[in-house]
Amino acid sequence: MPTAQTVPKRSRPNKVSLIVIAVVLIVVGYFGFRWMRGLMMLGIVDSAIGRMRALNDAEVKFAQTHPGVGYTCALSQLPQSEEIQRLLTGNGTDNGYAFEIAGCQAPDAVRPNGAYYTTARPLHSRQPAFCSDQSGILKADYSGSVEKCRANGVPL
Repeated sequence: MPTAQTVPKRSRPNKVSLIVIAVVLIVVGYFGFRWMRGLMMLGIVDSAIGRMRALNDAEVKFAQTHPGVGYTCALSQLPQSEEIQRLLTGNGTDNGYAFEIAGCQAPDAVRPNGAYYTTARPLHSRQPAFCSDQSGILKADYSGSVEKCRANGVPL
């Protein structure tokens, strides 16, 4: 006579195991989110640096094209590129930063405007501020202050 095989009873995980699994998933999720947020912020910062370089290049081209005027503080007067167009469309803001051109001197009949500075003010906390001037040297302040950047920023 055949004997019936006994099927082993499937054990259910106990509450401690479920709690441990839940805690591990929460911790992994938290650090995964922080890691992804860091990567996203890195992309935003790289974008701001690229926009600042594009602004400086556009200022140089403008001054070369208009030697009697010199530099401009009007974003709309700069030669159009993809970066400048994005800033114009966004009213001076793009990818978490507000960009500004300032510090121009009014040109007169004798000499053109020879000075300007550009700034990228972060719209989110824990992001660096960027600044530059007619020298073309891009600087950063890692506390996010445009004023500190202009005063003693770290050259990039």
